[in-house]
Amino acid sequence: MIAPQKNISIAPYTFYKIGGIAREVYSPENEEELFTVLSSLHTNKTPYYILGGGSNVLVGDGYWDGAVIMTGRMNGWKASPDCLVCGAGLPSSQTAEIALEHSMTGLEFLYLLPGSIGGALAGNARYDYKNISDVLISVKAVHPEHGIREFPVEEIDFSYKNTSIANEGWIIGLLSLRWSEGDAGEISRRMEEILNSRTAGRHFEYPSCGCVFKNDYAQNVQAGRLLDSLGLKGMTVGGAKVADFHANFIINTGNATAYDVLTLIEKIEHIVLERTGIVLEREVRLAGTFLKK
Repeated sequence: MIAPQKNISIAPYTFYKIGGIAREVYSPENEEELFTVLSSLHTNKTPYYILGGGSNVLVGDGYWDGAVIMTGRMNGWKASPDCLVCGAGLPSSQTAEIALEHSMTGLEFLYLLPGSIGGALAGNARYDYKNISDVLISVKAVHPEHGIREFPVEEIDFSYKNTSIANEGWIIGLLSLRWSEGDAGEISRRMEEILNSRTAGRHFEYPSCGCVFKNDYAQNVQAGRLLDSLGLKGMTVGGAKVADFHANFIINTGNATAYDVLTLIEKIEHIVLERTGIVLEREVRLAGTFLKK
């Protein structure tokens, strides 16, 4: 089995720039190495969590007496006339850049999407009314007990922010994404539009995980608008702040701890429930060990 790194700070690997020391960190390069690590940790009952691009996760500041599996080295890719085959650790935005280099269209919506493509699929990421499931052909996934298996898209159930195999404990290893021939100029112009939109929205101005809470389309509740209507922009706990530019963003103003962010999340949930009766569902995932002040 690949050797782990010992006592590694996780903060540099997350978009929040928050996270404590992990006892051991594994960085597999392919699905076979990933399965070996997962199987061993499962057998030894070692607690672990998966860290892809670090964009949709809040990692606790405490010492994590377990393992972290980072998928960043699973970032290989291969282009074909019909699809892009890529490892789960490939940055989502890079898939769009590769498509542009090959004058292939269909993946522009992934441009500047934070995190890894594996994490994007696990959460069925969406931008501009297009989901990653819309371009998926198949997935090779890894399970600590069931091994390595390929799933055609027809065998996977998708919903808002959910992918069935991820919910069942399968870890995304390799994806095949559909694309088609396009015009490089048109592709480039669309990516420029996305850049301008995200820049205008100040999405990357401060460390954050992006949207903290899910929308509830069944109840016609958009979390950001709801929080804005309740006057929650600018609310702070320590170094954590509800962004002035987007009420569903909690930003790290420079010295926020994981406890600051989590406390602010819980405070927002309480206010919303008390004033509206709505129970918010978190989009951000918690990992690691959280310390209270």
